[in-house]
Amino acid sequence: MSDNASMMKVRVEDLESGMVTADNVIEPGTERVLLLKGTTLDSVMIFNLKERYNVSEVWIKKNLSAAKIAAEMRAEVNIHASLNTLKDVFGSDEAKPLTDFSKEATQKIKNVTNELITSLYADDNILLKMHQLQSYDDYTYKHCLRVAMMSVTIGKSLGLERHVMKNLCEAALLHDIGKRTIDVDIIRKPGRLTDEEFAAVKRHPQNGYLLLRKNGSYTEDILNAVLMHHEKYDGSGYPLGLKGEQITYLARIITVADVYDALTSNRPYRQPWSVAEAEEFMMGGSNTHFDFGIIKAFLAAFSPFPVGQQVILSDGRIGTVLSNNTNVLRPVIFVKNNDGTEETIDLYNDFRYLKLSIKALDKSNMRFIEAD
Repeated sequence: MSDNASMMKVRVEDLESGMVTADNVIEPGTERVLLLKGTTLDSVMIFNLKERYNVSEVWIKKNLSAAKIAAEMRAEVNIHASLNTLKDVFGSDEAKPLTDFSKEATQKIKNVTNELITSLYADDNILLKMHQLQSYDDYTYKHCLRVAMMSVTIGKSLGLERHVMKNLCEAALLHDIGKRTIDVDIIRKPGRLTDEEFAAVKRHPQNGYLLLRKNGSYTEDILNAVLMHHEKYDGSGYPLGLKGEQITYLARIITVADVYDALTSNRPYRQPWSVAEAEEFMMGGSNTHFDFGIIKAFLAAFSPFPVGQQVILSDGRIGTVLSNNTNVLRPVIFVKNNDGTEETIDLYNDFRYLKLSIKALDKSNMRFIEAD
């Protein structure tokens, strides 16, 4: 356990751009993680913490070097530049449907791909910016950027070669471009779709495939990933009903990132799922909806209970995560009992604890790891 020399509690009114969170920022009254530990704050994040989520105080890292702050701010600028480029390429969902995808747009996508891959290889913390990209005006281009960031991170976990990562990133950035060919009244409809409207939405993988194929600049790997990103491992997906390894590897990766982002994003008709809820769903879908090998790589990259995190167990005890198991929802926990005894609890491998689970993050006394 670290001491307070590495962190300080700052009122939200006193936060400044460039400060770095010392631990997860939790929405008051919920278990929802608003910002992850290591996030470099900017003015938008600070405004949302204060005005949208009513956060009063945030633990901030002390004594970061100017070089470290500058590097993280550059990463932030890269993400915002990528977002603006995608907005220019896609247009908003209310804009006139796309009928053509230009060579200029293709070059912009390649530029964003190179920026994202370079940034994600240099600094994993850039992934934390995904949370800032979630909002109630969640346009297609924002979703595609988050899915690309997540797909590249999964690809790193899988050890993919750099040229494969570029194809993966381009395909992820464009996986939902076909939605921009569909009538805006259908895409932005707040209520339940009719059968005819849902059928139109389900045509977006083919529409995207045809739009990009007409452009003539994309490899078969990229085109097939766009076409197949709604296929399911058991053959129950669309549009072709492919199963297993009939679905291209890139498409199987993007499917995992796509579903996870959809579950954890704001929607007009529901609140976002928690990280733990979403990951439990993903694990339950292994070898039915998803490729199990890719799910393992995904879970390795996106742990809901990182080492050092304090958690509340279902029996009311508070513990600290020591290590993660294959099932990341059931890690190894260190507990100090009320009688002064200490206990190490393996929630996954020790049958004595089958009925014990993690109930929530402990927000009352967050534990922190010292800054590097």
